Amino acid sequence: MKKVLSILLVCILIASMLAGCGGRGKESETGTGADKGNTSTGSTASDNTGGGGNKTIKIALVTKMVDSPYWQTVKRAAEEKAKELGNVEITHLGPPTEADIDKQVQIIETCINDDYDGIILAACDKDALVEPVRKAKQAGIPVVMIDSGISEPVYDAFLATNNVQAGAECAKLMAELIGGEGQVAIINFAAGTQTAVDRETGFTEEIKKNYKNIEIVGVQYCNSDPTVAANQATDFISAYPDLKGIWGANDQSAIGVAQAVTEQGKSDSIMVVGFDNSDDIKSGLKSGVIKGTAVQMPTVMGSEGVRIVVDIINGKAPANKDVDTGVTMVTTENMNDPKIQAILNQ
Repeated sequence: MKKVLSILLVCILIASMLAGCGGRGKESETGTGADKGNTSTGSTASDNTGGGGNKTIKIALVTKMVDSPYWQTVKRAAEEKAKELGNVEITHLGPPTEADIDKQVQIIETCINDDYDGIILAACDKDALVEPVRKAKQAGIPVVMIDSGISEPVYDAFLATNNVQAGAECAKLMAELIGGEGQVAIINFAAGTQTAVDRETGFTEEIKKNYKNIEIVGVQYCNSDPTVAANQATDFISAYPDLKGIWGANDQSAIGVAQAVTEQGKSDSIMVVGFDNSDDIKSGLKSGVIKGTAVQMPTVMGSEGVRIVVDIINGKAPANKDVDTGVTMVTTENMNDPKIQAILNQ
């Protein structure tokens, strides 16, 4: 009898041990899933604090290209904000050129399939990116637009320069530089990008409305290629011997224009106004080839883009859907002012 009881006790003990191991194994599996960081947007706000929670928030920063100084500034600011918040991971993605719209559409679709928690997007095309943004939103992924928007407000927030006003400010500076009369040309960067459309609209409308003695002789699009911009500017210079000014509507456009004007020996007679604040733009200002440039706030776009995405994930809606991040006109006359230097070298 004692032997039977002993066998029975051993069986009960073994069964208990197996049950205990099974329970621990299940808990470990669940814990491992959390530690690996499930990027589903369906997780709770407490998991997505961005400042002490266990879950890493995956944000895709999708810009119009990745290797320009402007987008690298946006990336740096986004990464600095991510580090400040904690548990936020930034992946910078983009097509090879701003003209590769189909590639950017594919990138957004891949981000949706890869379960990113949020997307920050500068759209290559105002119409082509509407449907991908809508799909992301339908998948529960917050989308914050920066710099270049889309034609339908299906996004959560939009942080950008008022590009119409910025274009107008460039026109005012150009008019001042050429004495309010003469021929000017425009080298823009992309025909279908909302940013490019708005800047060109602001510039041309300002000239037509307030400077009747200034003629815009033409507009060319360089697809953000400085070499193409230089060739286009050279063509303008050859076709219009009395040309007084050329506006480059982004940094690559302006860099190409400055190169052409320098090579043609026209830096004293053709006024160059640019956009943005890359090292080459700053060098152009220092040499005097570029007379002025409109400087945006890419650091604000990158930093605030991350903050707003994290806030949305945590259940906090943006205070404003559309935010003007500002622009400052920097010229050869004011560039050494300490406040201007801080903006120029952000």
